[in-house]
Amino acid sequence: MNRLAGLTRFLVPAPCYLCGTASVAVDGLCARCADDLSTENRAVPHRCPQCAIQVSEAGQRCAACLRHPPSFDFSVAGQDFKTASRFLIHQFKYRKDSGVLDALMRALFSSIERAYPQRQDDSKDWPDVLIPMPIHPDRRRVRGFNQARLIADRVGNRFDLPVHGKAVMRSGSSKSQSGLSAIDRRKSLKNAFEVREHLPQHVAIVDDVMTTGSSADALAYALKRAGVGRVTVWVLARTPAPGDIPR
Repeated sequence: MNRLAGLTRFLVPAPCYLCGTASVAVDGLCARCADDLSTENRAVPHRCPQCAIQVSEAGQRCAACLRHPPSFDFSVAGQDFKTASRFLIHQFKYRKDSGVLDALMRALFSSIERAYPQRQDDSKDWPDVLIPMPIHPDRRRVRGFNQARLIADRVGNRFDLPVHGKAVMRSGSSKSQSGLSAIDRRKSLKNAFEVREHLPQHVAIVDDVMTTGSSADALAYALKRAGVGRVTVWVLARTPAPGDIPR
């Protein structure tokens, strides 16, 4: 029976995650959808170096980071949280389909490599460890996994970085941050993170999506209070500014 199932998968390839056609070319996507996803990625030539939102010029910090600098120092996003990436991330996060990660990770790996062209020779900018964004234990029991940990494990394997999955615990409210305003997110995240390990000077937070940056800001604040000197954020996708979100 197992041989028959394997032969069936070989003869009848799994459909494209985005359009459902059987002509999968790379990372679970057909050639057309893979190109569409790449087009979405190329649509953002410049990002704010601190929060990774789209800006008009290279190296330019966005107005929000200039007005209220977050506690983290630098961010890298694989792509914007738009049509194709939104669908793939939702499949991964809410339907527990880790197969879609291949396409999403390819974009994040490329963005990290572009952001750190001299990473092997520049220990100051390259992080020492990865910290997956913690989720509340109640939410983990319901969901069955922490999506940030799965992403961090892949990033760690790719770039030979250790993952400290138990260094920080999340307490307080287990309410989802999705749908909350930036102000409400900050209120709900006050004192939400407890650092339980001694960590090196440069830590990279890994997560699926950065929306307002409130979660990353609160975690970075806790990490720096615990003695970390520099905090970087790496995410699969960055929610665009309101005027850039497709309807």
